[in-house]
Amino acid sequence: MKDGIRKALRICLLTETFPPEVNGVSFTLAHLARGLCEQGSQVEVLRPARESTGKDDDPWSEVDLPARPIPNYPQLRFGLPCYKLLRTKWEAQRPDVIYLATEGPAGFSALRVANKMGIPVVSGFHTNFDLYLRHYKISFLKPIVDSYLRWFHNRTLATFAPTDWIIEELEKKGYENIRMLSRGVDRALFTPQRRSDFLRKQWGAGELDRVLLCVSRVAAEKNLELACKLFEQMIEQGKAKVGIIVGDGPEKEKLSRKFPSIIFTGCLDKLVLSKHYASADLFVFPSTTETFGNVVTEALTSGLPVLAYDYAAPSEYIEHAKNGFLSTLGDERSLYQNLNEALGLSGINQAIMSRNARESTKSADWKKIVAKFHRDLVETSMETPSFSRPQNSPTEYVKAPA
Repeated sequence: MKDGIRKALRICLLTETFPPEVNGVSFTLAHLARGLCEQGSQVEVLRPARESTGKDDDPWSEVDLPARPIPNYPQLRFGLPCYKLLRTKWEAQRPDVIYLATEGPAGFSALRVANKMGIPVVSGFHTNFDLYLRHYKISFLKPIVDSYLRWFHNRTLATFAPTDWIIEELEKKGYENIRMLSRGVDRALFTPQRRSDFLRKQWGAGELDRVLLCVSRVAAEKNLELACKLFEQMIEQGKAKVGIIVGDGPEKEKLSRKFPSIIFTGCLDKLVLSKHYASADLFVFPSTTETFGNVVTEALTSGLPVLAYDYAAPSEYIEHAKNGFLSTLGDERSLYQNLNEALGLSGINQAIMSRNARESTKSADWKKIVAKFHRDLVETSMETPSFSRPQNSPTEYVKAPA
């Protein structure tokens, strides 16, 4: 495609999570849908049926897919197989390109239909399902899940991933034709100017007290028990005054009982969340299963130095001891030591790191990111899907070498 040439597309975006559900994938996909509409394309979001619907003024349309609640996690639903529904729908109105943000049963159905009809289809790697398995005590499924995910994404024309780190990891596993689709951050919403003395007083924190914050889905794969332990230790040692966990999920009740000294706020709307970021002093993110980690860039943009493991978004945006602290992936002792060091910083050094944190996310511009993504989709829509690749079934692919 020549520079400056734009093409309006009919885009189908299939996902298992979308607002008003609260998680990083949901918000990312909403940003993409809105941005693609602003580029002049029509976007149809296909997602699991639910009681709530999108706002009337949303520029995209939404379509219900058959779905069931996820066991032990009723807040979220997964799409059921829907081959006939999608075939009928796309025969009546053929999309120019399909973006699959889920590899589940609905995504598998969409992939089959797209390949049968010769519709260009691309995918996004949004969730490290294979890394989740050990947190749910089903690690024995990892070889099967790894193989299926690789098979799924390699049956699309391109797989979009958010960081150099995850792209390298996927290439090592045998994924093909991976492209970058980074993540932006709302710098007008998330800003140090939203710091609230009133909010800090509600927490029982004075002007010079240190407040520790973590924002996350409260689920096993997010490793929040480690954050709670670190917060509790620092409070007991008098190095921090308050520890706060923002978010909801199946582990919230258990962790709030186990760590009564920690404040659990539940889910917050974006404006209130922005005030929590800006009113804290350090952001601790112990997750080891991210493909990106939107909360990292939100915290940095709010002027919060971030302590995290050296992968995904932290490896892209954090410069050790300048705007945060990095630990080797899974090294809990290093995370503890870095938190000790961060809490020992003088007020001046803390302010310098805060300023550096804000500056470090200037490149995370949603408009530029979506514009590039739209160009990629235009190019992809002009390709003729090739069926010269091996037509292995997912089961057969498990037996094949990586």
